[in-house]
Amino acid sequence: MAFDGGPVAVLAGTPYDSGLGAALLQAQGVPAAAYAMAASPDEQDALQYKDPGALSAAFHDRLAGLRAQGTPLAMLFCNSLASVVDHDDTAIPVVSPVTVYREHLPVLGSSLAVTGNANAALGVERTVRLANPDHRVLGISDPALVRGIEAGDPEAAFAASHLPDTLRLAERLGLEAVVLACTHFTSILPFVTAACDLPVVDVGTRLVELTRRAAGLGNHD
Repeated sequence: MAFDGGPVAVLAGTPYDSGLGAALLQAQGVPAAAYAMAASPDEQDALQYKDPGALSAAFHDRLAGLRAQGTPLAMLFCNSLASVVDHDDTAIPVVSPVTVYREHLPVLGSSLAVTGNANAALGVERTVRLANPDHRVLGISDPALVRGIEAGDPEAAFAASHLPDTLRLAERLGLEAVVLACTHFTSILPFVTAACDLPVVDVGTRLVELTRRAAGLGNHD
C-alpha cells in the first residue's frame, strides 16, 4: 500500500536525528522530510535550557507552516525536545516519544532509562509518575555519547562511553529492561543488544512503527 498523503515531517533537535528518523521511515515505505530545530547538540541544549519558551514557539510555528503546506503528520524524533515543548495540541498530529513511554512503562516494574540529556530523563520520570508510580526507573543522562554518535562513528562512541558498564549494572540490579530514551541511540541499538541480556526498548524504532501505523501503512506489532 502506498502512502499518498504527503511526506511525514520528522522534527528533531539536530540534522543528525531528524535525518535518521526520515531515513528509517523511508526504509519502511513512508515518504518523509527532515526538519531540525537546531544545528548541533550544543545549540539544541542551549535552547532547551536557556530559552525553552522560544524553542516551543519555533516548534509550533514550524508545525503551522507544515500544515499550510499540506503536511498531514509529524514524528517528533527527539526525546529531550518532546519533554520541553507542549505537543498535546498542535497544528497537525504528532507521534511522540511520550507515546512510547506510556505504552511500555506501565507494564514494566523497573527499567534503566538511558537519555541524551536531563530534559529527556525528566520526560521519562514524569511519565512514570503519571502512568505507573510503582515503576522503579534508574535514569542515566549521557550527552557525551550523543556528541560521539554525531561525530560519525556510533560503534566507537558506544565503546568509549560508560554505557557498557551501566548496562552490566542494570543486570546486576535486576532491572527488567533498558529503555533507549534518546533517538540518537537507535544508531547504537545493535551494540546495546549485543552487550546486554535485558530486553531493550528502543524508542526510536518504536516511533517509526507507530508513525507508519498512523500514516495508514499497517502495523508491525
